[in-house]
Amino acid sequence: MIMQARGTPPASGEYDTRGDLRKIAGILVALALFIVVLYGYIIPLQGGLISSTAIRAGDLAGAQPRFQEQMPIQEVDLGASGRSIFIAFVMLTHILFANLHLGGAWVLLSLVILYLVSREERYSRLGKSVALFNVILFSAGATFAATGVLFFIALYPAFATQAFHIYWWPLLVEAILFGVEIFFVYTLWFTWARVGAAWHVLLAIGYPVSIFFQTLAIDTLVSGMLTPGAKTITWGAPGLLGMPWTEYLLWWFNATLWPLQFHRVAAATSFFGFLLAFLAMLHFHDRTDPPSRRYWDWVGSFGILWGLASLIVQPLLGLWYMYSIFTHQNQAFTNIMTGPRAWEMLMMVGLLSLLIVTVSVYFIERRERLLVRLERHGIRNLFRAFAVVAGAAGLVLVQPAWLGGIMQFDPGAWSNPLGLMYYKHIALLVLITIGAAIIGIDLLVLRGRRDEEWGNLSRASRMAALIAGVLGSWIVIVMGYVRESARSPWLFYKIVPVPGGQTYPTPVPAYQIFALWLIILTLVFAVFWFTSRVTSYHPEREEEV
Repeated sequence: MIMQARGTPPASGEYDTRGDLRKIAGILVALALFIVVLYGYIIPLQGGLISSTAIRAGDLAGAQPRFQEQMPIQEVDLGASGRSIFIAFVMLTHILFANLHLGGAWVLLSLVILYLVSREERYSRLGKSVALFNVILFSAGATFAATGVLFFIALYPAFATQAFHIYWWPLLVEAILFGVEIFFVYTLWFTWARVGAAWHVLLAIGYPVSIFFQTLAIDTLVSGMLTPGAKTITWGAPGLLGMPWTEYLLWWFNATLWPLQFHRVAAATSFFGFLLAFLAMLHFHDRTDPPSRRYWDWVGSFGILWGLASLIVQPLLGLWYMYSIFTHQNQAFTNIMTGPRAWEMLMMVGLLSLLIVTVSVYFIERRERLLVRLERHGIRNLFRAFAVVAGAAGLVLVQPAWLGGIMQFDPGAWSNPLGLMYYKHIALLVLITIGAAIIGIDLLVLRGRRDEEWGNLSRASRMAALIAGVLGSWIVIVMGYVRESARSPWLFYKIVPVPGGQTYPTPVPAYQIFALWLIILTLVFAVFWFTSRVTSYHPEREEEV
């Protein structure tokens, strides 16, 4: 920003509306360098280009014949990994659409409560926009979910038969809750200004609660694929229960169900917050009237705070999840922490670190004008320090623990002293502390003065929010890929193998999954933006859709 002598703020028109674009360039360069080093150097030197099917060939040889695929392999003409690519595309895309509800429902509940308490119209306007946005995109998420089921049945029929038998009752509950979920969110939007506060709150609570239990129902299967409830599958007589109910409970409520469930909720809420900020910046650019610009500036800040608050919870929940995998499926833990899939964890923590840095830059740029006017130079310097320290913590997190071997403790592998988990745990705690401090400063110290500045949004802060939206979505689908590749080459870990053996290796190779991530992000962001353009309520046309 341009400053006058002695630190006094210049007139409004003298501010550089671009902000410090060098920070944005630095973020993009850091992201590009990280991807180049990861894919060009770390992945090849950690055995990341070797499939889990090849590495675990000995384990596959011990799979029971009755769980081997009896039907001919259905190919999809996309090479050896074609079936896995089909499943990855459908299910990772579904995750993003599903997270609109799993995360957006809690944001919507907060908007309803804030509106009823404060009676500020902006909360009502945004809440109604979110409700309609999710109503319209519900069909997209459901379509990808149904397509995923079809693909599993067609491409992995032996697995589908076992899975749908074991998880019949949870999946039935999930299907019923689809209808309950859309009932709550559609009714909430349709009756927005037509029902009393009590009904409003009831609908707003019913929406996230129904989605929470719907997600829990499907997570019984998702978690059970990695940590099954038994070492084999044993069926009993026909009836309502195909095996004793105690055995069903072990499969449904397996060792990683609860950590996965709560981690997914936090990740979805963070994703939705950053997506909200992303869309708000596009609306800010699209609108020219001052009321709309002030409103979308506020929406962007609201989304960033939600995204950051949920983001800093994820490392703690992630450690709980990883410890559960370590305890109950140690070989899978080895695959993703000290084995050939460890690069995926580096990818995830790299995006996490860069996301914290980007959010720090957003607050540096977004609050610059206000802090100069208030002469709060200490807070300005603190925000800058946060960005630098977060960058340093990120450098620690992306350090590979070893190079030159498939496994960390292979003979001849070179150990990197900077890649020790001890240092990475400290770096994670540093990032969590920085995120919490930013939230505290913005909500507690600057809360009463932020409203004076809405609409004065620099280009740098807009770009930081856009980057945060992309990174916040990218990290979600990377998480999904990490979870699925941890159990490769199994569908039910050490019980049902991926059919085809060495002819059809898994997981999806590193370069192919990177291209797939970019395709998915491009597709969903195009859908999100065009949908948001027709579902958003702007200040000057509140009653239009």
